[in-house]
Amino acid sequence: MLRTVLLTGVSGVVGRAVAAELRGFHVVGLAHSDTEVPEADEVLWADLRQPLLGLPQAQWHELAERVDVVVHSGALTNWGQTREIYQGINIDGTARIIEFARAAGAPIHLISSCFVHALERGGIDDLRPGNVVTPYIWSKLESERLVARSGLPYSIHRPTNVIGDSVTGASSRPQIVQQVSEWFCRGKAPYFPLHPGNLMDFVPLDVTAHAIARAVEADALGRVLWQTYGGEAMTADEAQEIMVEHAASRGRSITPVPVVDPTLPLPVPLERIAPMSRTFLQVLIDTSEVTNACGGVLPSSLPELREEFDVPAVSDRDAYRRTLEYWAHPELGSDRKESA
Repeated sequence: MLRTVLLTGVSGVVGRAVAAELRGFHVVGLAHSDTEVPEADEVLWADLRQPLLGLPQAQWHELAERVDVVVHSGALTNWGQTREIYQGINIDGTARIIEFARAAGAPIHLISSCFVHALERGGIDDLRPGNVVTPYIWSKLESERLVARSGLPYSIHRPTNVIGDSVTGASSRPQIVQQVSEWFCRGKAPYFPLHPGNLMDFVPLDVTAHAIARAVEADALGRVLWQTYGGEAMTADEAQEIMVEHAASRGRSITPVPVVDPTLPLPVPLERIAPMSRTFLQVLIDTSEVTNACGGVLPSSLPELREEFDVPAVSDRDAYRRTLEYWAHPELGSDRKESA
């Protein structure tokens, strides 16, 4: 008999991939924006901001009777929002998922972020007051703490920045890594801000989904699992080399730019840079700040995930190349962009 999993955020990039990867489950997805998700067996409209997740009371109770395990992937993941906005969706939404899981008698797998480690380590004082990442990771850490205090069985999953599928480069929509990379490949970056010792940690979408799905199937609870490359992650020079090669394949001749320590005076002050490029540089600086507060090299569970759950040992460098190639061709990505 199939078990039933409730997967929130099923229309998101990670949610769709996890739904497609789960085996031996009837997947009930909750979505707020797009309920056309063929990867799930059924999809319900829901709202994490509303009591009972926005569902009619009878439907909420009927669903609780059916569900065996909850995978909570639904969240506001765009950086740069206020704490109040993240509170209403990410933190209060997690509290409502806990209420549902308690009624269902179901364990919770919470999809969080590796960058909460910056706050765990007490690194908030190392982040500038306006860092665009801080309110988001604060909300994810608070969500983790709610789950940990709930008394329910749970595991936490902490992926890093997600890129496309390691084989095809595909994802349902481009993420921040692809957006910043496209800007760089247009030759707009005057320099590359990165704290000394930081690595560029990206995880392919299929690696993330495989790791989460296999842990759910195995009832791997009481764990904090890091979907990160850690010490295997690429350097800034390697990332630049890939972007320069990609730009050349698109007929653009660019050269690597200096990697600079953003804690020192910048070669060109941000206020003298065009607004769009200034925004991308600030995102790079803020992300570098957070990564540095995490220790520069992120913790990783990949070795044990490969051993325990047969998570594929794939090259993040090759996956990054394929991601850039995929999103460079609108004719290949148009269907996915329209469905996002």
